[in-house]
Amino acid sequence: MSAPSEDAPKPNLQVAARVEELLREQLEEMGVNPRKLKPEEIAANMTCHIAPDNSMTYLWKNEPILHVTPEKREHDGETSVLWRMFTKDDIPSLPDHS
Repeated sequence: MSAPSEDAPKPNLQVAARVEELLREQLEEMGVNPRKLKPEEIAANMTCHIAPDNSMTYLWKNEPILHVTPEKREHDGETSVLWRMFTKDDIPSLPDHS
């Protein structure tokens, strides 16, 4: 795994909250009740690969369930970041994280 770039966008608390919500939804769709999971079960089965641009791919038992990618936008000389989130049914083809 490559280290994130120094100038790569960083997710904020709102992004983190939405990621958590989507992860819960994805687990529920797979028949997993996230409220019944023990911390050690989550640690053993959930992984997150972070790319140099700070995009993140979350995997449950090695199956991609959420991909989060930053999109930098410029408007009137100001740069902003839009965080796009793709659930398992919408994940674009991903690089191999082996």
